[in-house]
Amino acid sequence: MVVGGGVAGLACAQALHEQGRKVVLLEKEECGVGASGRSSGFVTPDSEMELSSLVHHGGMERAKRLWEFVVSGVEDIRGNIQRHNIECDYQVQDSLFLANSPEGASRVIDEHDARIRLGYDSALYDAKTIRSILGSAECCGGVRYPGTFSINAYRYCQGMRDVLRDSGVVIHEHSCVTEIDDGRVVANGFTIRADAVLLCVDHVLPQFALLPNEVYHIQTFLAVSAPLTDAQMSTIFPESPLMVWDSDLIYQYFRLTGDDRLLLGASSLRYTYDRERASVVPRILDKMSAFARRKFPHTPIDLEYFWPGLIGVSKDLLPLAGQDAARPTISFVSGATGLAWAAALGRYLAEKLGSNRSDYDVEFDPKRHFAIDGTLQRFIGTPTAFALSHGIVKLRR
Repeated sequence: MVVGGGVAGLACAQALHEQGRKVVLLEKEECGVGASGRSSGFVTPDSEMELSSLVHHGGMERAKRLWEFVVSGVEDIRGNIQRHNIECDYQVQDSLFLANSPEGASRVIDEHDARIRLGYDSALYDAKTIRSILGSAECCGGVRYPGTFSINAYRYCQGMRDVLRDSGVVIHEHSCVTEIDDGRVVANGFTIRADAVLLCVDHVLPQFALLPNEVYHIQTFLAVSAPLTDAQMSTIFPESPLMVWDSDLIYQYFRLTGDDRLLLGASSLRYTYDRERASVVPRILDKMSAFARRKFPHTPIDLEYFWPGLIGVSKDLLPLAGQDAARPTISFVSGATGLAWAAALGRYLAEKLGSNRSDYDVEFDPKRHFAIDGTLQRFIGTPTAFALSHGIVKLRR
């Protein structure tokens, strides 16, 4: 049994079904309505950790292993879209990591160097040449690479739900799980028994008495503009549309949708680690508008829609996967900081069950060392512990 109908849960159910197992998937609301469907739709190996950060923290070999793992998630999503003709605003767009400052330019150079050393395609731009691909004078350079794309992740999840149902997977939406135990799940007042219970519920994992000190969330906000004209789009992207994120610690990001809208994402330290989900936050909307005016002063952009999103994180920004020692039929994944990570983790969890896969168990072990341990976390509070931990990971280079 799989609990969770986002990208990770659907990938897990798909992989289990491919093994010939009988699969039941339970989703609290509708498939894709949670973290997956509220995401930016960037499908890229980059997430909260660039390749150069992985190299810095674990060396070349480890970085390449982790990168190849998440690339497998990119290709799983792409393969599903193409094989099943899923209508989800699939837009092939290169990725661009953008330098906002001289310090950011050094990070961009590090990223380019890491990609070249590990054998990946990479194009480096300085403050002058970047203008050939991005119509903004306020940039200090960037690194661009191919093989990535964007989607409407909610529509992707809905499409995969239909594909899996048609293939024989039992999917129950609007089925709120209130209790789990060894081989047993209670949802909507009914008890369901299973040989294995696989939890793909991201940041809500602690609600099931699992990893309360190791899993938290970060909050971001997204907005989309009114449709842009051809002239506006070509001003922003003179060559071709790109998926862009910048080098700020709490970064901004943007891309074009298939209906010619600019999607923007941003947050702030005040809201990124807030315990409560915010809804409409005027100061973030103002920040987005100011960012767009600053980057593209000659291209008026009117923001029409705005929404918040939460993603689960660990304290070192790498995923968590394992089995509950006290309840051995229960396994879980969490901390999928991006759609590609979610797809790869869902499949990994299924393959751990089906073929005892374990090659990434050490990397994703919830008991691994973190910069801030549970004792200090109890003293300073969970939001502060995660904020400091992420600062250490991001800034220690």
